[in-house]
Amino acid sequence: MKEEAKKIIQMVNDGKEEFCISLIQLSEIVNLLKYSMSWEQLHSFLWGLISNNSIEILEVSKMIYINSIDKIPKFEMDSNDISAYLLMKEKGIDRIYTFDKNFRELKDIICLPKIPDKFN
Repeated sequence: MKEEAKKIIQMVNDGKEEFCISLIQLSEIVNLLKYSMSWEQLHSFLWGLISNNSIEILEVSKMIYINSIDKIPKFEMDSNDISAYLLMKEKGIDRIYTFDKNFRELKDIICLPKIPDKFN
């Protein structure tokens, strides 16, 4: 997964494609990285991310989040993941870069990178 994550970061940095991320998912990234980076590294990483012209940062409306909470039993996912899915549907986005297996259950989106079910 680390190698695939590096490839994704390289694609973002190349600027040949456009990407978007919601503030909620950005916050989740911060919560993960704060344990593996120094504060200075995290600061630098985040400024690089938000100043990257190939990344659009999307806000999640209160209504999308309320709808995501309402759909927790249906999707059996947390409200942050559901809000990402609902935002994707609203914006007409049909693919997501994720390692989260929950998204692979949603048949109307494409999850990248392709990850085998089993590792050798």
